[in-house]
Amino acid sequence: MSYKILLVCMGNICRSPTAHGVLRHRLAQAHLSSVVTVDSVGTHNYHPDAPPDARSQAHAQRRGYDLSDLRARQVTDHDFAQADLILAMDWDNLALLQAQCPPALQHKVRRFAEFFQTSNQTVVPDPYYGGEAGFDQVLDLVEDGCTGLLRHLASPAVLARCVPEWSHHQAASCIGREWEMGSFEAAMRFIQQVGVLAELHDHHPEIWNVYRRVRLTLTTHDAGGLTYKDVALASAVSALADS
Repeated sequence: MSYKILLVCMGNICRSPTAHGVLRHRLAQAHLSSVVTVDSVGTHNYHPDAPPDARSQAHAQRRGYDLSDLRARQVTDHDFAQADLILAMDWDNLALLQAQCPPALQHKVRRFAEFFQTSNQTVVPDPYYGGEAGFDQVLDLVEDGCTGLLRHLASPAVLARCVPEWSHHQAASCIGREWEMGSFEAAMRFIQQVGVLAELHDHHPEIWNVYRRVRLTLTTHDAGGLTYKDVALASAVSALADS
């Protein structure tokens, strides 16, 4: 199971593919690519199957983001059904999405700007008809919003989608899971493997063990609660345990 984020602008060649590329990069860095997927679309079919604008690609590349494989397409009814979060880059595209989205799915449609952490902008402005500075502004805002989206991944609804097999204890701000291993030796091997994953994810899990039983509790202690690091380690441990 994964959590699906859809990023939307008008033609899907400037803002939304930039956000797509940046968020994809950030998810990979955070070990979250296996549980969070990202896509981008346009509200209009102006540039079907076209790559991102050359200026968007060039400015993104300077910051280490590769957009070259992305191709423009128009939003479909299937997107509304499949995505968990649909983010418009501005008010006009938000209105277009809301007009097309089925009533029961309207809660998925929001503005990307809601996730800004430092900017007080309400939209990501379209750089298409402006100068070079507009493309850098888009990147600044997109990076800010992606930081907010990573924080969003520790919210209860997202945890339920990304790591449904883990129990979420809101009062204690942690998630946990317990296993019964086939032998004491198997339990010890599992704990050692969890330790390797914890080091990889820069995490400090709480591990409880009695004979064949192993219980893991995750919270990001230095942040005072759950963060995307807990989601990442939980998904990695689940893959290990289920393999």
